[in-house]
Amino acid sequence: MKSKSLIACMALLGCFSFTTLPVQAEQKVEESADNMHELELGSRAPQKFQRAEAAITDWKSKGLKEPAKESQWVQIHDKYVRVQITNGQIVDIVPVKK
Repeated sequence: MKSKSLIACMALLGCFSFTTLPVQAEQKVEESADNMHELELGSRAPQKFQRAEAAITDWKSKGLKEPAKESQWVQIHDKYVRVQITNGQIVDIVPVKK
């Protein structure tokens, strides 16, 4: 009798765990998509643009002014964005010249 109850409980737990996985995956996609659309002065850039590997090192050749201390230029889609490294705040936005 106990083994049947145990098997039933395990089956229910298995069903619940599989139904929550797609919901969690969908939430992550929505969060990253929302962050990319809000490029306004004072808003926050996605965290990946605060990393050193995202920085534009040849900012001068692109006609950008020197980044202030604790900030860096990054390219997000068709814009150059100056981002504070410490908190991700967008402090300047310049369209990419083609």
